[in-house]
Amino acid sequence: RRWEDNLDLWNRYFSAYNAANFGVGGDCLENIKWRILNGELDGINPKVIIILAGTNNLDKDSEETIVNGIREIAEIIRHKLKNTRLVILGLLPRNVNETGINYARKIGRINRQLDSLYANTEITYRDIGTDLINEQGVVSDTIMPDGLHLNSNGYEIIGPKLKSIIDELW
Repeated sequence: RRWEDNLDLWNRYFSAYNAANFGVGGDCLENIKWRILNGELDGINPKVIIILAGTNNLDKDSEETIVNGIREIAEIIRHKLKNTRLVILGLLPRNVNETGINYARKIGRINRQLDSLYANTEITYRDIGTDLINEQGVVSDTIMPDGLHLNSNGYEIIGPKLKSIIDELW
């Protein structure tokens, strides 16, 4: 359910970069912002940072709030790490949750806004989630069993895409 649970895949795709994963399960945008403002990135100088954030805000925040939260995080990182290439990933697709909420439209609108926001800027935007959706427009439970968290099959799909993005910017 996390890269930490799939270290063989993490090492296959990212060991050449001496990569680190700063993701925290259940984190919302405000938690990420707080950690960055309170020293999480101090003392490091990475070549590339990839941000995948916002899905945990879907239930409580508007599209505008989520896009602005991602934008604020990106601006803080750009200010702190001026030589680091920054990549914003679109929110990954999610299936209908146990209460019947369908996130597809909201995620689609957020991702289109992010794409527009970062077009022709120094920040790279990529939507790698489209490769996770089947012909019915849902994520198969063979790659996202709970409709939210990727398993090793899901990481096998996004791992090469992330590696390709890093190679492009490295």
